[in-house]
Amino acid sequence: MTVHGNITGEMAALVDAHDWASTALGPQDAWPGPLRSTVSTALASNHPMFIWWGPELIQFYNDAYRVTMGPERHPSALGQAGRECWQEIWPIIGPQIESIMAGGPATWHEDQLVPVTRHGALQQVWWTYGYSPIALDDGTVGGVLVVCTDVTETHVANARLAEEMERRRFQSERLHKMFQQAPGFMCVVEGPGHVFSFANDAYMRLVGKRDIIGKPVGEVIPEAIDAGLVAIMDEILQTGRSFTAHDLAISLRQGEGPELTPVILDFIYQPIVEFDGSVSGIFVQGNDVTERKGAEVALQAADRRKDEFLAMLAHELRNPLAPIIYAAQTLERGPLTEHGVKMSSEIIHRQSRRMAVLIDDLLDASRVSRGKVSLARQAVDVGALALEAAEQVRPLIDARHQQLSVQLGDVALPVHGDPQRIVQIISNLLDNACKYTQVGGAIGLSAHLSADAVRIEVSDNGSGIEADLLPRLFEMFSQGTRSPDRPEGGLGIGLSVARSLAELHGGTIDVESGGGRKGSRFTLTLPQLHGSHELGSQRAPAVMHATNPVRVLIVEDNKDAARALQFCLVAAGHVVDVEHDGLLGLRKAIADPADAYLLDMGLPGIDGNELARRIRQKAAGADALIIAVSGYGSELDRAAALAAGVDHYFVKPADPDQLIRAIEDWAATRPRP
Repeated sequence: MTVHGNITGEMAALVDAHDWASTALGPQDAWPGPLRSTVSTALASNHPMFIWWGPELIQFYNDAYRVTMGPERHPSALGQAGRECWQEIWPIIGPQIESIMAGGPATWHEDQLVPVTRHGALQQVWWTYGYSPIALDDGTVGGVLVVCTDVTETHVANARLAEEMERRRFQSERLHKMFQQAPGFMCVVEGPGHVFSFANDAYMRLVGKRDIIGKPVGEVIPEAIDAGLVAIMDEILQTGRSFTAHDLAISLRQGEGPELTPVILDFIYQPIVEFDGSVSGIFVQGNDVTERKGAEVALQAADRRKDEFLAMLAHELRNPLAPIIYAAQTLERGPLTEHGVKMSSEIIHRQSRRMAVLIDDLLDASRVSRGKVSLARQAVDVGALALEAAEQVRPLIDARHQQLSVQLGDVALPVHGDPQRIVQIISNLLDNACKYTQVGGAIGLSAHLSADAVRIEVSDNGSGIEADLLPRLFEMFSQGTRSPDRPEGGLGIGLSVARSLAELHGGTIDVESGGGRKGSRFTLTLPQLHGSHELGSQRAPAVMHATNPVRVLIVEDNKDAARALQFCLVAAGHVVDVEHDGLLGLRKAIADPADAYLLDMGLPGIDGNELARRIRQKAAGADALIIAVSGYGSELDRAAALAAGVDHYFVKPADPDQLIRAIEDWAATRPRP
């Protein structure tokens, strides 16, 4: 008698054919009723089922369970003891089975990892299964019914799905973080109401960190309505066409208050198109180009000022150069009366000084911008320096028939400063007043003590300063408008240099002007020097004739410069030789040593530094006076020359009076043989 009746299938046939009599169960007709009915139910089911029975846990399973068994166990597992069949997973399932056999409750295990040997390899298998007791008639447990599903494919698919979802979540978070950190502003607005769903940090900074997420654009940024941007968004939702803007000027509230800040933006409105073709929102991406546009405007203005400056430089150099040429040609053609020679000489001297001032202004502007200006400070009387500055500008004032009123008082005006630089500051202010005052106009120069400071005022009744020029008056190359009565405009750097030099002294320069022919007033303020000090002067008087004549060797490759300097020194009483090459100069110094040497630095053969070193190496040149007269004016050039053994360093065009004074001072103190 079989347990399955009319049930068909491979496992039903195998159960019938198995030699049960040789097992602890005995023949089928001796099986207890619960076993017979459970086996019959399992064989009839299309769901994977498995049975362990009795103390040996003899095994039964149906056709649906064969796949789970694998070729290693099917069909040998039928009638086999459980522990013998499932050795590799018995640590997992053994305690569960024993719990049921001992009368414990049914169990259910979902997505349980069970490493099973199948097809010759240990496989990671996931089962969802339940263990239920099979009760005997006396109420005891005779076996365990297993209802099992192999969910490995589902588990792997779910794991892959979870991994893909995690990967997408990571990518989404990374993309979100990238958007947040992007230098350009980004946001997303959705629906016909243009509601913000995302805005990165740059966008929040642009709109002043307002509370915008979840709110319509028009509500939280009303400036966008005024600028027509909301209307453009409406059109994008209707047409699906993107919108691009370049250099769009708009005013936005970026702070807590109602004030609006002008900004310039580059951006694109990109429609978000769904699968059905509808536009659900707009992605906004752009950049705040306000600083860049400001820099472009500044560069354009600087470039324009540079072009104006170069044109001005050519004009300003030609102005003094023309009378120099005319006067020189007049002297060359001769003969002239004594008065004619004097007039021509004065023209050349005055206009060459004018060119020297222009060149010095250029060099000073470069030094100031690079922080290379050093001050030779001493206790000085600003009143005396102001008088000297007035004398320097006097020729220009006289040429324009202007009246200069000087009021310096009777008390000393002590400061701790560089006398040459203070004269330069005051003369620049006077020069500026002269150029901006009409012919026959009035200029005032005054100085007084005020609240621990020395105040020097330069005023005029000239054209005044336009209101729009005042804020940038002290910027490099800034100038007022030229007019027929002010043809000489300068280079536009004098006031910038003057203020920088004043600040190096711890002082200031301020300006007042009513514009429109109402004149102007510049006030230089310098800290007063307290205490008792011997106040120095700007310069010693010129040496008309040397009291201690010496032999001088000039080494200068510019023959005109060398000849002119030779004339000046000979006129002062010195004996002068000239060479135009560094090696020839060295040969002359060795063969016939001089007392003093005036050396150009940029010489053919060997340069001035090397020539100075070699002269110093000779016994006759160890104590000689060596003066550099160079066109190179940097501090590095000066330091290199001094290191080579030069005593004084003058930048061309050097003042002949200063050169002669340096020789006279040295000659007066040198030891006599």
